Amino acid sequence: MRVDTSTIGIAPGEGLIARFGDVVIYLVGANASTERILGAVEAVADVEHPGAAIAQRLAAVVFGTGSEPPPFGLVAPTADGTLVLLRGPVSALISGAEGSRRLVGARAFTWVDEIVRDPVRTLAVGPGADAQVAPYPRTDLRAGVVPGGGFVIHAAVRRSKKPGRSATAIAAKRVAGEPPATAPAGLVAADPEPAADSGPPTGLAAARPAGPLPGTRAWSAAPARPAADPIRLGKDTAKPRPHAAHNGADGLDAVLVAEDGTSYPLDRAYVIGRGPSVDESVRRKTAAPLVLQRDRHISRVHAYLSVDGGKVYLRDAGTAAGTFVSTPDEPRWTRIGQSPTELPPGGRIRISEQVLTYPSESAHAD
Repeated sequence: MRVDTSTIGIAPGEGLIARFGDVVIYLVGANASTERILGAVEAVADVEHPGAAIAQRLAAVVFGTGSEPPPFGLVAPTADGTLVLLRGPVSALISGAEGSRRLVGARAFTWVDEIVRDPVRTLAVGPGADAQVAPYPRTDLRAGVVPGGGFVIHAAVRRSKKPGRSATAIAAKRVAGEPPATAPAGLVAADPEPAADSGPPTGLAAARPAGPLPGTRAWSAAPARPAADPIRLGKDTAKPRPHAAHNGADGLDAVLVAEDGTSYPLDRAYVIGRGPSVDESVRRKTAAPLVLQRDRHISRVHAYLSVDGGKVYLRDAGTAAGTFVSTPDEPRWTRIGQSPTELPPGGRIRISEQVLTYPSESAHAD
């Protein structure tokens, strides 16, 4: 269940609801362990599949401290699905293609944890063994900590394709002479259906609590770590700057060009993905974030691009969907690994259905 493309409604109550990235947690109350629990979750929420790492950190807090933590329920992505972790009198109602079922944290002496497989339509977490969670209308928590008595995650609804859009029409949009896309490792070669946008945050999600509850600090409703402004791979209202003669990767005119004409100067390193600002090199400002449009096949940190000695190098970040390149000498798409691979002038990068081009000198001259 993709939390980042879903709506997270907040129910009224006296507990706490926190979201860090794709991880959402509900704490029934607040005591001396509350801040340690939130800190443990936030510390690893930015990794690719944080579910397993969060469970390990929470085990140390829950079972390794003298104070009794408040009951809580947590939802976090894993490599195989979605982790639902419940401790104490907290329950989760899961609704999907095979009907509805309920998990209750109080049924185990330690906690109840289960990896839920997709598809999941709704997932509600609240207090008690059979809590009915009724969120405030139009709330959608995007980040931070707010008061609440439970939460409901509604999976994003996929829009149907526009009528009359046939395979022939899709093929006509592709660049002339471009080789057909391959589809290893689960990569879908056909145009994916766009995911519905959950819209701007409203209600409780748009505001931070007036003050911390007892035993907690004043957590910010905005992302905790500032990052450099991302460079987005999207429609740019400004016209792309004209190119002069190609001067090599260290020259001022060497660029990486998106399909819509937006260019990115190759005078720096880039971290490429749908959320590259989480990468440590971006935080240290040794690389710039190049943000791709949201796609279920694109990882937060998907690939790394570097420039060294007038040459451009690319490597995959160990993703499931993979990173592919083609060159003038080898026009077929080839999947690269985690070792740096040189991208010559005229080479192209494909991540899911998005293509970036490193123009050759002749392309600049045109």
